[in-house]
Amino acid sequence: MKILVCPLDWGLGHATRCIPLIRALEKCGHAVSIAAGGGGLHLLRQEFPQRPCLEFTGYRVRYARSAWGFLPFLLWQAPAIALGLWRESRQLKRLVKEHGVEIVISDGRYGLLAKKVPTIFITHQIFLRVPGDFLGRSMLERLVRMLNLTWLKRFQEVWVPDFSGPENLSGALSHGALLANARFIGPLSRFQGKQEKPEDNAKRFEEGIVRIDVLAMVSGPEPQRTTFESRLREQMGKMKGTRVIVKGLPGADKTKGNPEGQFPGSEYRIAPGELNEFNHAPGAVLSEWMRAANWVVARSGYTTLMEMAGLGLKAVLLVPTPGQSEQEYLAQHLHDQGVAFTQKQSDLELTEASLKVTAMKGFGDGLPRQAERLFEFLIEHPMLRSRMPDKETHREKLPRQQF
Repeated sequence: MKILVCPLDWGLGHATRCIPLIRALEKCGHAVSIAAGGGGLHLLRQEFPQRPCLEFTGYRVRYARSAWGFLPFLLWQAPAIALGLWRESRQLKRLVKEHGVEIVISDGRYGLLAKKVPTIFITHQIFLRVPGDFLGRSMLERLVRMLNLTWLKRFQEVWVPDFSGPENLSGALSHGALLANARFIGPLSRFQGKQEKPEDNAKRFEEGIVRIDVLAMVSGPEPQRTTFESRLREQMGKMKGTRVIVKGLPGADKTKGNPEGQFPGSEYRIAPGELNEFNHAPGAVLSEWMRAANWVVARSGYTTLMEMAGLGLKAVLLVPTPGQSEQEYLAQHLHDQGVAFTQKQSDLELTEASLKVTAMKGFGDGLPRQAERLFEFLIEHPMLRSRMPDKETHREKLPRQQF
């Protein structure tokens, strides 16, 4: 079948979590086209150089510099967002006609509703949360949730990238009285396996893999992305050991911040004992660094959490984007479960955090068989059965796995 996958372009998270889904769809024998914008388009073109990757104009959203201004700033942009939804619908109609699309999979793009082809929506936020603490917040949140649920019912299916059981990543954001058209498909992570044991890490270091004392991964929309990067650089610059900052800027200029700007032979080579800065790192490189790091600092964006769970990271500091109630909830949810330590961006103190993260239990043993479960879900899906491989190629049914 001809399937169009179109992720939202607010940061890199939506595009990133579509990567394992696209791979699984191709493994099932489908012809996948990609429509994206911004850094997400650049990322997906890097990951799938042989796939058609089309420019898809989105609606740009900027977040306030402080948490209290998040909601008013977002409401101020509401007319532009509404216009963006209408434009998305128009673009989709054209793409369906020009490319013979048979199914549309939208990750976070609410405007991708088509009359002539089935549309599937991916989200981990069925029950939206309103940021802030103000009079009438509870009433407003109920209204927002009702509007969101009403809109989601318009899609043929809603896929939730999480486990359905009590041990999960998204908590109350997607677990409750679910929509009739919602299905849990398991976390979507590029990375699978478990983090190295200390003795294995030491062996890898002897073999030429640089041990990283602390790895910081920056992501999200501006201006908070830059603010987070600046605070990390200020504090990590005073720390000892091998430190790495990945800025989350695919398509930007060459790596900067290392001695002499870059290293001969590889732009991703790490200088031991130094503060190393990289605009972006491919998935294979980033997973290697995450496994080699003693501890990791990152936003509590949902895609980041799924990739940490995929690798089974043990020592993690989560710093939610100020004003983003989703990230604030997720960070606290995992902190309460004893999975990861969390700090506010305004209270960021890496020296203190380095002592606290080791007391957390981490993200379990990784998700070594999640790709097989995703493949099984897709190959058995009634909407996707056309042009499927023979039943003999199906894998044995796997037991349900929880986080």
